Amino acid sequence: MKKVLIAGMASLVLAGCGSGSDDQATGKISLGMSDAPVDGLKKVCVAFDNITVHHTGGSESSWSATSFAADQSSATCVPDGLSIPEDENGQPKFMVINLLDYQGSNALQVLSDEVLLAGQYTQMRLSVLEKGSYTDGTPYSHVVTDTDAVEGIRVPSGELKLDGFTVEADSTQAYTIEFDLRKSMVLNANGYQLKPRGVRVVENTAVATIGGTVDTALCSNDLSNAFVYIYPLSNGGEFGDLGSEHEPLTSAAVDPVTGQYSVGYLPLDTYDLNLVCNGNEDDPEQANDLLTVETTIYDQILGTDGLTVNF
Repeated sequence: MKKVLIAGMASLVLAGCGSGSDDQATGKISLGMSDAPVDGLKKVCVAFDNITVHHTGGSESSWSATSFAADQSSATCVPDGLSIPEDENGQPKFMVINLLDYQGSNALQVLSDEVLLAGQYTQMRLSVLEKGSYTDGTPYSHVVTDTDAVEGIRVPSGELKLDGFTVEADSTQAYTIEFDLRKSMVLNANGYQLKPRGVRVVENTAVATIGGTVDTALCSNDLSNAFVYIYPLSNGGEFGDLGSEHEPLTSAAVDPVTGQYSVGYLPLDTYDLNLVCNGNEDDPEQANDLLTVETTIYDQILGTDGLTVNF
């Protein structure tokens, strides 16, 4: 896994009854970010300035922009000749990551060995900058389309409210925020919008990668719009499209030349895989799109070593 370490100090906001006790057990977490690719975009630059987590006991812990290192931001997200704005202390006001640089099993580690109260956390919130722009007009958070158009990213309420997680006492857990952009990045009348749907917080020891190769003779010798759809056992053998009741957990584009595909950070489970020849026509905002399924491979067990499934 590609990792870049960013040291930061969590600030505890004690709000719960008894949460100020000095003898409460603590653990450590590390946090990375990764992406399942999306079609039609060259860059997805997400700028963020705060990460907050909420403990069931009522306390909150947060990391501000001062916890992040400016040189770890994606240089390709900052316009040539410009830089991320700085505060009065000369520190960058936010960090920006091109999610498309960290696909499959690659991830950018943004927090390392941060101390937190042990126990269950019910929510993680990522504060995303949907307003503000560089002096040349490029929005801090933006996409670059296949036609090189630059468009801002809208985020409901300015933050992504994500799943909770657990911190074990006297140990370190590594988590990754996995963006499935085919689900979470939508284009509508208001432009590009990043939603929490399709963004998962996963524990790294409980996930692995599925990948493989698709025979280039499949889909009538044309894999240019082919995707592998991955359905968990909980779907009960129901194979829906994106946005439907029985939608896939995730999906991956097939390289039209090599036939290869890969999906990282999948929970250890049993999966059914569909090869869909017209995945480009699947609208995540609309259920019941008609998919052309070439073949299905059933009951594939994903273990910690990963899984290869060839079509």
